Amino acid sequence: MPPREDDFDRGLRNRRAVLGEDWVQKSTAGANGFNADFQHLITRYAWHEIWGRPGLDHTTRRLLVLAMTMGMARWEEFELHCRAAVRGGVPLEKIQETLLQGAIYCGVPAANTAFKLTTAILRDEGLLPGPAPLTAGPRVQFHHTFSQPQLRVALQGLEQGQPVVLSHAQGSDLHTWDAVAAELALAHPVLRYDHRGHGGSARPQGALSLRDLVDDAARVIREWGRGPVVYIGLAMGAVVGQGLALAHPESVSRLLMAHPAGLDLGGVPPAACDESDLHRVRCPVHVLPEGNAVTLAEHPQEFLDWIRAGLATG
Repeated sequence: MPPREDDFDRGLRNRRAVLGEDWVQKSTAGANGFNADFQHLITRYAWHEIWGRPGLDHTTRRLLVLAMTMGMARWEEFELHCRAAVRGGVPLEKIQETLLQGAIYCGVPAANTAFKLTTAILRDEGLLPGPAPLTAGPRVQFHHTFSQPQLRVALQGLEQGQPVVLSHAQGSDLHTWDAVAAELALAHPVLRYDHRGHGGSARPQGALSLRDLVDDAARVIREWGRGPVVYIGLAMGAVVGQGLALAHPESVSRLLMAHPAGLDLGGVPPAACDESDLHRVRCPVHVLPEGNAVTLAEHPQEFLDWIRAGLATG
């Protein structure tokens, strides 16, 4: 007769999947006459009856355990499950958000300990993200424009130097530029903003025109008070940059256009980069053509090198 699984076997399978073979082997093989019944109990009821339920996926259950053990200050359990979650591929962003939420509902001291323990785990696993100093310059400041409709703006970098504006692609937001902005901020004042209808900026009441987006860019630069700027646009942002350089030439000292492409503004004819108009742009223009293999998402260092070359172009 073939062997049949019982609830203990089913729980053991879930327990191994969540905590790893080594930990489960240590707990079960090391059981003794005093704690064996307890190990049997939690394997059947916790790891089969609860972890085996279909209502929540394992990632959600892992995050719930982190929040609960954080709230109860059960740090040995928190550390066990946090390390298992990291090794199990739970996105770091989800763990971070869980701890931030816990700071409100469990208290700042608990969150402080949780972040400290998680940081140590990430360092041990070789997964700790790079530095993000909160000192003046590297620190990102988020604002909204005073003028309407309001646009969300992120500022960082030096007080002095050639000012840079980063303009994202359609369907994205200013966080597209996080890594690039951090690098450029070492030598430049840097501004990023969400185009209207994107990220934290105002939603349009009707169809937008390219001129609307161009005028938005111009008023962001005016409010910043640092023009003319080096305007770096990606896809839709490049089309806006060309329009800005033509309609508001006083705002742009240099134009970098990456993968300029047509954009659908909803209910109006698609807007596109007209290469025949580039000769009318007064400032230096540096173009990374549509179809070029170097992309921000897949080749971040090469893309940054292209920007730096464009900044150095006379």
